[in-house]
Amino acid sequence: MKLLSKIRSLSTNRSRLTNLSEVVLIITCHQLELYPNQHYAVDQLWIMFLRQTWTINNMVHKVFVYGTLKRNEPNHGTMTNPENGVATFIAEGMTKEKYPLIIATKYNVPFLLHSPGTGYNVKGEIYEVDDKMLSNLDILEDHPNCYIRDKNDIVLTDSTHRTVMKCWVYFLKMFKPELLSKPFLEDYKSEGDHGMRYCESQDEYCTDEDMNEIIENVN
Repeated sequence: MKLLSKIRSLSTNRSRLTNLSEVVLIITCHQLELYPNQHYAVDQLWIMFLRQTWTINNMVHKVFVYGTLKRNEPNHGTMTNPENGVATFIAEGMTKEKYPLIIATKYNVPFLLHSPGTGYNVKGEIYEVDDKMLSNLDILEDHPNCYIRDKNDIVLTDSTHRTVMKCWVYFLKMFKPELLSKPFLEDYKSEGDHGMRYCESQDEYCTDEDMNEIIENVN
């Protein structure tokens, strides 16, 4: 029964389900050899593990958010609304490279400009999201028309060993050079000292007017 208790403990702690082959071996071996009279109990645990495995396989994306999607910020409800998919907070982090985080447009939208080496190691939060949530985030961020989702190195700020994770990050890449003259932020807060509180738009995240203000015309 100690082994079954261990399996139950693993099944309720998704962060420890990193080696599913080990779990399969435990269940199979002990179902066939050590617990011949407890097939039903082990079978039920096996079903539970299959469900957990399905969940894990559909939550394979790590996303770094640095603006209004963070906790206690105006658009965080997007991350917590189950209709949008699943998003699980992993840790706080910051970009390994420095980037300029600015506020622009009449709605005071935070933009992370893809200009490595300029600005700060931007602070934010890492989430593990499923396919549905990632798709909805793409819609919110108007990827790839406005923001471009790109993989980037994120350093966990609560790690003593400087752990680095590869995460999706939404960057503004084709931006107008004059945006680099705006003040850079290290840690975005809508109610911050900058005095530029985020204003929710009834339109898409990037309207045509916004696009003309921030996107460099390459034609």
